[in-house]
Amino acid sequence: MKDDLAALTERRHPEPPRSADVRDAYDHDKGRVIHSAAFRRLQGKTQVMATGEGDFHRTRLTHSIECGQIGEGLLLKIRADPSVPETVKAWLPSASLMTASCHAHDLGHPPYGHSGEETLNACMAGSGGFEGNGQTLRVLNRLEKYRRPGIGLNPTRRLNLAVLKYPASYSACSAAFATLGKDADDRPPKCYLDSEQDIVDWALAPFSNADRDTLPALDTTGRPIYRTMDCALMECADDIAYGVHDLEDAIARGLIRRDTFEAYAAAATDLPDFEGLKTEGLGLDRDALADALFSRSSYDRKQAISALVNVLVTHVTVFERPEFEHPLLRHTVDFAGPVKDLVRFLKTFVYQTVINSASVRQLRRKGHLVVNSLFDELVLDPTMIPEGARDDLLDSDPIRRQVCDYIAGMTDTYAERLYRRMFEPGFGTTTDEL
Repeated sequence: MKDDLAALTERRHPEPPRSADVRDAYDHDKGRVIHSAAFRRLQGKTQVMATGEGDFHRTRLTHSIECGQIGEGLLLKIRADPSVPETVKAWLPSASLMTASCHAHDLGHPPYGHSGEETLNACMAGSGGFEGNGQTLRVLNRLEKYRRPGIGLNPTRRLNLAVLKYPASYSACSAAFATLGKDADDRPPKCYLDSEQDIVDWALAPFSNADRDTLPALDTTGRPIYRTMDCALMECADDIAYGVHDLEDAIARGLIRRDTFEAYAAAATDLPDFEGLKTEGLGLDRDALADALFSRSSYDRKQAISALVNVLVTHVTVFERPEFEHPLLRHTVDFAGPVKDLVRFLKTFVYQTVINSASVRQLRRKGHLVVNSLFDELVLDPTMIPEGARDDLLDSDPIRRQVCDYIAGMTDTYAERLYRRMFEPGFGTTTDEL
């Protein structure tokens, strides 16, 4: 086991140092992610609401930017916490690594959100499947352009570990699904793709055999249990950005009414006692919070959102997992006590009232139709993939994986335009820009 920090700065493909460059390895990681085409394309990918519905709500790009800012806030909180030992703080990620992981965590997600992910997974049944977080590893290590084809952005070992949210393979999770009577072809398991096994093996190399054996453990639902401390921090930032800011978008657009919020809160068995939270000094009062969230004043709503974010950021805690040896695995972070229940409530509420609403499911169905149709046609005739896009794919991969990579990289608008060009009579010309 290598428990030195230097091993985590290594890249799979060594690079010569640049003269007079004062940046460290994680500064380079952050810069490569921010300047990547995959990061820019997130501006055209659905977060919750479709990208063409307006300019106010979040896209995958703005979500990732906000996630990065929240991640930095979490770092500051833990570094300032006197109860956290200095030996643990020494293993906290740098601000650049924190930002890089938050900005990179959604790079592999396809157009049309979870609908696109589920459709691509079904299309890839028997061919390795598809999962958005697993695709992020492909983008970072194989598909994105930087130095030469096939090595992606050549990220550090630690950035790979920071985005490895589900450190179990597609085949292992699919086998677990089968024993549970679940179909991995229907909804993708939370995993990395088998095609990235060599990348994962390299990323985990500094860990002991015992740690590597324990890390892929699954819970009773077939979902990976563990992740590195860096990844746990990123996930906390992602949960805050998802649960709070998507709630803000939905309220601002009139998709959630106060009576719906209050009825759901009253029925939620896992919602923490707001009075208890208030007396603990968290400053949360259910009625006051609802008044501000659903106020006609956007200033009041913004203050309520800010208060929620502050409560969540300031109530992360560091704890130890004795089953691991390496500091990056032995130490982890999560929300403390009732605040964890509050995060779960916010995420579940947004999912049930917005993502699972009839209007959003209609758009999800459209996304399924577009992605499925494009996949079927392009597999039949891959020469229809534009030459510039073909240059981004790996010739060594099977055709189905190449088509999957191509579609996964599309924005919602690009996918819909290509669909109309291929299937809608009277739309498209030979000189259209694709």
